[in-house]
Amino acid sequence: MSSEDPTLLWHYVDYWAARNPQGDALVFGQTRLTWAQFRERVNRTAEAFLELGVEPGDRIAIVSTPRPEFLITFMAASKIRAIWLGISPKLSLDELRYVAGNAQPSLLITVNAYAGVDLIGRALTLQQEFPSIAEVLVIGESPEDVPEFHAFTTHARSGWGDLLAQRAAESSDEDEALLMYTSGATGKPKGVLHTHQTVMLNAAIEAEHFRLDATSRFLLHFPINHVAADVEIGYASVLAGAAIIFMEHFEADASLDLITREAITILGQVPTMYIMQIQSPRFAQMDWRNIRTFVWGGAGAPAPVLDALRDIARRTGARIVTGYGSTELCGFVTFATSHDGQDRLAGSVGKSVPPYELRIVGPDRQTLPNGQIGELAFRGPVVMKGYLNAPGLTAEVIDDDGWYYTRDLGSMDDDGFIYLSGRSSEMYKSGGENVFPREIEDVLNTHPAVLYAAVLGVPDPVFGEVGHAFIMFKQGQSAEPEALHDFCLEHLANFKVPKHFSIRTQLPLLPSGKVNKSLLR
Repeated sequence: MSSEDPTLLWHYVDYWAARNPQGDALVFGQTRLTWAQFRERVNRTAEAFLELGVEPGDRIAIVSTPRPEFLITFMAASKIRAIWLGISPKLSLDELRYVAGNAQPSLLITVNAYAGVDLIGRALTLQQEFPSIAEVLVIGESPEDVPEFHAFTTHARSGWGDLLAQRAAESSDEDEALLMYTSGATGKPKGVLHTHQTVMLNAAIEAEHFRLDATSRFLLHFPINHVAADVEIGYASVLAGAAIIFMEHFEADASLDLITREAITILGQVPTMYIMQIQSPRFAQMDWRNIRTFVWGGAGAPAPVLDALRDIARRTGARIVTGYGSTELCGFVTFATSHDGQDRLAGSVGKSVPPYELRIVGPDRQTLPNGQIGELAFRGPVVMKGYLNAPGLTAEVIDDDGWYYTRDLGSMDDDGFIYLSGRSSEMYKSGGENVFPREIEDVLNTHPAVLYAAVLGVPDPVFGEVGHAFIMFKQGQSAEPEALHDFCLEHLANFKVPKHFSIRTQLPLLPSGKVNKSLLR
């Protein structure tokens, strides 16, 4: 296919290189790659992969922070019919072993170090332990006997152009192109396979709702094993021709500096990241006129976040967007915006949009009436192809009619808006009654002193399980546990009111920025 008719992931690199060759594509510190340079790097990297013997269907894994090499290797892999896998450098050696053993990559690329950890040594250990890893490339200074990524992929080579053209011509939008591992919050991480089609369709719909275009500048600081980095920000920006501004790891003050310095126009984060920024004295001094869209996902936004974003939006006209999605669905599949009203933006994750279909089902997987809590099920062309090496697990969550059962609980109102209750694995029974932590968190987050709340069920000798709430207060404010208990009692049935309250200055976070409830437990 020509770049006039983009149907494969890498087509959009060519598309924008032809239309905006000198425009910013990838910005990382002092490194600024135009769309023309991005295309050149992708082609050189794809030829280097062919020289290393990468075959169709092989996995190419990269252990890295968010930086240009992540998207360069992703697009290059897609051009030679390989499957790209991003891995966070925060993983332990045992966690890396699990992913490498399951994915069996033929090529492993790694940054040389992260947070004082020698990642070259880890990569070479994995190569010794897993025969599938034929080659290791290192980004940054490396030993003489280990090729450095840039030196290897950017030097001129000949003889691979014909094979590159052949692979590109043989590509199909149904080819597997992206492998992402789930967080493992409910068991061992599962490798989620997506095709060119599922990634491109989701990215196109998100770009429309985020109002992404070739004048946009999107900040990317999520880990590269996360769907937010790979699809919602990373590939959606490629598809829309937007500039991507990379930040290796989130830090509140540094992110605010970067938003100003790089004239960021769209900011997509989880609520805890917005909370950390709001706590910074710099937040109130910011000039937000460049921001056109604020996006959050992954959890409900507490009142301080909504109030701060609404205040900015009133002054600047910025759009506020939230939604629901997952790794298996390749990103958001429902959307709510500031135009849907304050109550819905605060409580709902929006409603599904074509071509997605959505149902709320009971334990028998039959559709429930509006207003009843059940499991969210989706069908449509963004549902994953399946879990890698796990046909049994795939069959558990995708039925013969193509419905994907999310294990997330929620209800739908008469207008189609979805209200989440939490993961089915988080629901607990107190005195025989079903309790959904999300409902309690939403109440606690409205308390005038509370910045953020996380609730989980803990064993109790009388009631079986009771709620334990972990609370972060707003700066300079506090409340006694008894007052928090009474506040909950005003808004919730007695069996839902937490019996335990713990005050924390910070809550532990997953690399994605969500609260790590497993660690709290």
